[in-house]
Amino acid sequence: MTPEEYFLIIRVALAILSIALAIFLGSKLREVIARNLSKFGHAFASKFAEIVRYFLIILGVVIAFSILSLDIVVLTGISIVIVIIILISMRDIFSNYAGEIYLRIRRPFDEGDFIKVGRISGRVISINSQDVELVSIRGNRIIIPNQFFLKNPIINRSSTTPTSIELKMIFRESQVERVEGIMMEVLNEVRPELFEDPKIVSINKIDDKTEVNLVLHIINQQKIKWLINKLSGEFYKRGVEIEIE
Repeated sequence: MTPEEYFLIIRVALAILSIALAIFLGSKLREVIARNLSKFGHAFASKFAEIVRYFLIILGVVIAFSILSLDIVVLTGISIVIVIIILISMRDIFSNYAGEIYLRIRRPFDEGDFIKVGRISGRVISINSQDVELVSIRGNRIIIPNQFFLKNPIINRSSTTPTSIELKMIFRESQVERVEGIMMEVLNEVRPELFEDPKIVSINKIDDKTEVNLVLHIINQQKIKWLINKLSGEFYKRGVEIEIE
């Protein structure tokens, strides 16, 4: 065996070893990162850990090619491919950070505001580096990635001047507790159209009927008639007879 062949075998062995070591370290580091970053969300931790793993594997491949003494043109091409792969892999993270910058600078809403973005509506609980947390009118916790705000219109109902309307509802139902329960169900259905939570001023039992005085703060004045019809329809669905004044 000639010295050239001997050194070639050594280089090939070292190249294979560098790739194997990169795969091993990438897998171990992925587990460590996923475990330590899980407090930021399982999806984010897994994504970031996977990116680091692929980066180490590709780095090991580059080192292997370097050991095999490939020329500078090949190494440059490989480096460019690595950068492109990293950028593609992290595009969601970059989009979320871009969304955060937009939210911090433009400030379309603040914590505590009631907003609607796309088909999602709720009250803002927190604004974070990767997402915004809402709580819906039904009490559901909603996590929205920041990039979603770059692609969908935002309606901030808390920054709009509302119109207050007073309604008197007369139920042909004498059980006040049942009326109150049904009332809350129906009001939850129309809550996205309101500026703030509806206010029940009074509930009184009159003979065999129940009278409810209600104050609603609506954003779009043109929807007042629609809102009243919506309320009547929701009560009708539940088998409740009602008169609205």
